[in-house]
Amino acid sequence: MVNSSPADKHAGLSRIRILREFFAHKHIRYLNDITPGLLDEFRVEVLADRKPKTVKNYIALLRTALNKAVEWELIDLNPIANVKLPKIIKTFHFYSQNEVEILIKEAFEPLKTGIILLVYTGMRRGELYHLRVRDVDLKAKSIRVWPYEGYSPKGKRPRTIPAATEIVEILQQLIHGKSPDDYMFRPYKCQHQLYKRFREFSQKLGIKGNLHNLRHTFASRLAMSGTPIPVIKDFLGHSDISTTMIYSHLSPNLYQTEIGKLQFKLK
Repeated sequence: MVNSSPADKHAGLSRIRILREFFAHKHIRYLNDITPGLLDEFRVEVLADRKPKTVKNYIALLRTALNKAVEWELIDLNPIANVKLPKIIKTFHFYSQNEVEILIKEAFEPLKTGIILLVYTGMRRGELYHLRVRDVDLKAKSIRVWPYEGYSPKGKRPRTIPAATEIVEILQQLIHGKSPDDYMFRPYKCQHQLYKRFREFSQKLGIKGNLHNLRHTFASRLAMSGTPIPVIKDFLGHSDISTTMIYSHLSPNLYQTEIGKLQFKLK
């Protein structure tokens, strides 16, 4: 976790604490006492109602720790080296055109501005929370997602996102009178408050989804409009295009158009 973000480190330390408490409860004193069967007990007793991704994170963390123990010659073999990680089926939810327009129309500031910026840029809430004035180039109509001391974008991939004409005026208002090092949009004490406010607001409207679904909406609408997957990948800052491929099924008409370019004479 040396190069992890503060949030990732906090999550990792929390998982370590829960694992230690479980092992103590089971009277496990030595690393050699950890077995695949014990890991199955942990999954049943502690992670029974948790999502596959959460289970995967715990197993991966423990496996990494035990691999390090082998490297340091504390144990001879990793006892869970052959334990398979749960398969993660990637699903996502995105808002319809009508839902986005309702969310924007009904929201009060500063939540309204947050919704507009996220659905028009595809940024994660942490990226928006750490965005500085210097990262906004109104002349070039672009937004730079950049790492700063104590913060790094997920995947540690700096990127530039084009700023749609619809949000240029909003960006101009947000940076007006601020210095380059000032944060552009921090109306809440922490980024989680933006998530919480949106959840309460969308539930009140009866609209299913959460704040992160605005990012999915950004990518989905682009895919349905014919934007190539590699371009969407760069906008989102994905390190692996396979992550972005979850949106590829949304542009079947585009693929049909592309395959139609094959014009061989068959007779």
